[in-house]
Amino acid sequence: MGRPLSPLLSPEKICRAALELVDERGDFTLPRLARRLGVSPSSIYHHVQGRPEIINGMRSLISADVLAQDGFPPGEGAWREQVVRWARIYRAALAQHAKAIPIFVGEAVTDEATLEIYERLAALLTAQGFDPRAVIVAVSVIDSYMLGSAMDAASPAMAWVTQPQAHPALHKALHGGGLADNRPDAAFEAGIAALVANLEAIVASGLP
Repeated sequence: MGRPLSPLLSPEKICRAALELVDERGDFTLPRLARRLGVSPSSIYHHVQGRPEIINGMRSLISADVLAQDGFPPGEGAWREQVVRWARIYRAALAQHAKAIPIFVGEAVTDEATLEIYERLAALLTAQGFDPRAVIVAVSVIDSYMLGSAMDAASPAMAWVTQPQAHPALHKALHGGGLADNRPDAAFEAGIAALVANLEAIVASGLP
């Protein structure tokens, strides 16, 4: 029998299968990943070095999709608009794989696609006049907010189960605020606007 025209395994196939498992189960193990791919665990190590590389590979798949989207910064508009657009597009992509976010934050970013995403944000801030310390603080603040909001986007529409007598203020807000269908998006937009406004203050006054 001749050799197959394409290899049974590749780093991309392994990382895509791992991402599928995380979407389904919230995590992956190498034995379960091997079963999903129909190979032995040792076969996986011929293509990737281990779990950290797979995690960064999963992250890279999402980031490549982000970078391919029209409108992802840099582009037209003031820096504030571009920062909001950066967070909005990246959040939407991560929200589709919200169960992977806790796994991602446990590993330093090493893949080029994700580093490029953060490079673009850092470049926007640098061009606006942020000094190096301010850039790192700003990127970290935006990143923390965006990651948390991406997880919130995957939460139930009714994130709190309330009783009118026991939780009167929260119950009234939940059921009378008209946000049942888009609470996470409304909260994100309000928060990112406030965050960007604070970044402008950092540019004006500097960090302590």
